[in-house]
Amino acid sequence: AINFNDGFGGGDRITENLILNTCRESSDHGPWNSWDRVPYITTLRNGTPSIVPKERSIDHNFIIANYHSQEAIDTDDGSAYYSVKNNFFAYGENGLKTDFGGHDIKFDSNILAYVGNCYQTFSFKGYNSFFH
Repeated sequence: AINFNDGFGGGDRITENLILNTCRESSDHGPWNSWDRVPYITTLRNGTPSIVPKERSIDHNFIIANYHSQEAIDTDDGSAYYSVKNNFFAYGENGLKTDFGGHDIKFDSNILAYVGNCYQTFSFKGYNSFFH
């Protein structure tokens, strides 16, 4: 299980892992969870000071969201600038959930098996999340 709390400057890469549930007691979250409630000024994105983090990548993982998990990838509470690609997701109510201010999430070329819904997203005007 992986949790990113207030993602700081970004640029992280989660790759080639077997990832299992985070929170079995309530079925909330799932194998991977994040929230980004606090902006940080860093130079990681392009070398100049900015509160916009460098894109994070979650790729080439085998993710199992059993025990009636709400989703496999939960980009919650303002999580932004994620690229989720080339993963295999098994089970879970949703493959991806992004809400409560989460945005700019790219969900691309993933395989979803035995999920209730492929994604649950609440997009906000002017932001660019996509499921491809």
